[in-house]
Amino acid sequence: MDRDDSQGQERARLEHCPECGSVEMRNNLYFCRGQRIRVYVQCIRCGEFVTRYTLRGYTSNKSYESLLRGLRDTRLTSGKRMLRIVEGFGKSVAEEYRHVLELVKTKQDDRRIEEIIEGDYPDSLE
Repeated sequence: MDRDDSQGQERARLEHCPECGSVEMRNNLYFCRGQRIRVYVQCIRCGEFVTRYTLRGYTSNKSYESLLRGLRDTRLTSGKRMLRIVEGFGKSVAEEYRHVLELVKTKQDDRRIEEIIEGDYPDSLE
């Protein structure tokens, strides 16, 4: 995936437990009708609460199924167009996943996640 990060727009970081520093996490999902899904992250090593975030979208390892659910109410006039969208979506998810893993490995942002969000992505705050 060819990305130009000359402006320093991209960030990647592993979540770390503020108590023990572990990167081993468990996502606990909370579903309540009428509200966005909340994810409560728990440290596997020490059991402490790490963070909470809300989902705006969800893509599983079955990316085409996730896309189809999202397109359920969308009208498309062409089967070929739908096939291109599905194939492109799965490919882009896989490419971005590999790209993020590479960023974490080679250029991980060492600031705390709160600092990254507050400083660079304030629209992401709840």
